[in-house]
Parts: sequence; C-alpha cells; structure tokens
Amino acid sequence: MGRRKARGFEFRWYVSDHPPPHVHIFDEKGREIGRFDLIRRSPMDDFELTNKLRRALEEAGFLKPDEE
Repeated sequence: MGRRKARGFEFRWYVSDHPPPHVHIFDEKGREIGRFDLIRRSPMDDFELTNKLRRALEEAGFLKPDEE
C-alpha cells in the first residue's frame, strides 16, 4: 500500500488492487470520498472533483495542472 497526503486529503493505492490503476481518496476525517482513475484522469465513483481536490491531486502528483 502507498499513501500520499496533500491539502487535507489522503490518497491510498494498493499493489494488488483491481484495474484500472486508481487511488482511493479520503478526507481529513478519514472518510472515503471515492476512487480516482489514474489512466482516464477522472472520478470512478459519484463525487465532485472540486477545485480543492483537483489542486490536491496535482500536488500529490496524480494530475498535471493543465489536465481536466
């Protein structure tokens, strides 16, 4: 398992997790928000990709600043 934290969010990934490659996103209280697809660069679950979350994904290295 790997972890990165940025802007109050925690991103976790598991080596033996199912495809596509993705990270699990947790808020500052430890509640899971959802999963983010690293190939399509989009949410896998029903959650809003807010500006704060987008900046956290960028800071953690999962999203480039110019990607949507």
